[in-house]
Amino acid sequence: MPGTEIQQSPTSLNSLPVLYTRDAAQPIQYNPFQEITQLFQTLFEEDTSSVYQKAGAKTWKIVKQIITVVTFLFLLLCALIIWVWGIGFKSGLYFRTWIETKKPSIDELIVAILKIILWPLERTFEWANSFIKDLFGWEIKFDELKSEPTSTPAGGEATPSSASSQSSQPS
Repeated sequence: MPGTEIQQSPTSLNSLPVLYTRDAAQPIQYNPFQEITQLFQTLFEEDTSSVYQKAGAKTWKIVKQIITVVTFLFLLLCALIIWVWGIGFKSGLYFRTWIETKKPSIDELIVAILKIILWPLERTFEWANSFIKDLFGWEIKFDELKSEPTSTPAGGEATPSSASSQSSQPS
């Protein structure tokens, strides 16, 4: 393209295009009866009533669903608070009864507290294990620890478990 130059010259406010002049302004003729007539025509059209009925029905349905969900969440929160309070109350009562009747040593007390703390983790693992088993068919089983003595006591007598294993061995 050949070099095109745009020259800008300073313009005064008088040279700008005029959109409105006072001399050319004509007053708007306001007719309230015409507005009323147009309003009633709009209100009594067939689609106006059906649109507002549908909007009202949809709005009422949404409001009912919101009220239902908020009520459910409020009742769920109240139930969870009371449930946790009941668990704390019952476990405290059982713990107090156990301490008063058995009078455990410090070691037994620590073991009992650790079992209480680890109980939710154990239940969570059981839930996850059953979920994976149901979903994929995979299962992990851990053998229980068996506390069978493998050596004979200092007196030379064999314990019942070692005696039965000795008697089953060929001589």
